[in-house]
Amino acid sequence: MADGMRVMGIDFGMKRVGVAVSDPLRIIAQGIETLENNSSLVARVTEVVKKMSVGKIVVGKPLKLSGQEGDSAIEAAKFAQKLRDRLKSESLDVEVVEWDERFTTTMAQRTQLELGVKKKERQKKGNLDRMASQLILQSYLDSHK
Repeated sequence: MADGMRVMGIDFGMKRVGVAVSDPLRIIAQGIETLENNSSLVARVTEVVKKMSVGKIVVGKPLKLSGQEGDSAIEAAKFAQKLRDRLKSESLDVEVVEWDERFTTTMAQRTQLELGVKKKERQKKGNLDRMASQLILQSYLDSHK
């Protein structure tokens, strides 16, 4: 991955998908948006990749406590493969990796409570997904310093 290229983090869900990106130095993760999981999802993520100069994508893989894959992890892996295929078909050299995301949604909920985010804000669709994507990406970035 070239210098200045960002890393994208994705919290894949069956209804919504949280998206975060790193700064160009790959130090800090910032949640940027929540996308609906529909037929245009892969195309929309590809647009963000181009717009934000993304060189790597980290897709959260929600493993069970035992480390085994459940239905959610299998769906996230299928999404990651669709994304790889789309990026390759558009001649984009962007690596897609899967990352253990156990507990990120719980951590996002706790973080919002600790920050004093009002219940009304916490319940807005997408806020939790966006924060979870940020936590997934920050975990990845921290482990690769």
